[in-house]
Amino acid sequence: MEFKDIVKQLKINSIQKNIQKEFDKLLYKKFTHKFLEGLYEYTNPTIEGIENIPKYGSVLVIPNHSGVLAIDALVLQYVIMKQVKRFPYTMSHNFWHSHPFFKYSSEKMGYISQDFKAALKLLKEKKLLVLFPEAEEGNFKPSIYMYRLQKFNPGFVSLAILSNAKVVPTCIIGAEEANINLGYITLENNIKVPLPLNLIPLPVKWKIIFLKPIDFSKYDKSQAKDLDFLQEAAQIVRMKIQHRIHQELINRGILKYLVDG
Repeated sequence: MEFKDIVKQLKINSIQKNIQKEFDKLLYKKFTHKFLEGLYEYTNPTIEGIENIPKYGSVLVIPNHSGVLAIDALVLQYVIMKQVKRFPYTMSHNFWHSHPFFKYSSEKMGYISQDFKAALKLLKEKKLLVLFPEAEEGNFKPSIYMYRLQKFNPGFVSLAILSNAKVVPTCIIGAEEANINLGYITLENNIKVPLPLNLIPLPVKWKIIFLKPIDFSKYDKSQAKDLDFLQEAAQIVRMKIQHRIHQELINRGILKYLVDG
């Protein structure tokens, strides 16, 4: 290849990179921001305890999960970005990292796969990570179990101990009623598909409550591998969230969901 051809190719590559950069800026910043802003305005959540999220350092935000379409995650991310002025990385289902396009888009939007080492690396870099310990079991559960938190995966406790991250238990109320779900079916490769009755969220009242942060730094690093300790600690965090949700439901006059699962 002659020198002029090399120069020409470099120019083409530079133009392509600039086009890609501008496209990413349009799609993953301007468009995404407008979409999240619209979703926030539609749900119009009441926010309580926002001061409980540390403005600096390693933080694990641990919410309940519901609503089939993960709208709760999107609204929560927007609240953290706008009111705490921190970028919320979020652990998402591995499906969104299984295809090159999905993987690229997910990374641009701050989503990480269910990878313990990747999560620990982020927290050691003093980032904020949103992690849903119920995972799809909470998100896809039938609406007859509305506001009954499913079992928490205790991995977040291990992450908190190893990274000295503050854990902020978080209650999200409203997503349960926004999308009514019949349950889910399981396909090949253990892929679960929900069975919602509506895809457009119902206009219900939302509330997001950030509880006081929990500090696990007093625990020895060896306890990050003690499964009994991790499960007990995760259960305590779960019950804190469940108890506060129960209180809020009583205030709303909703009593039939007060049996703890």
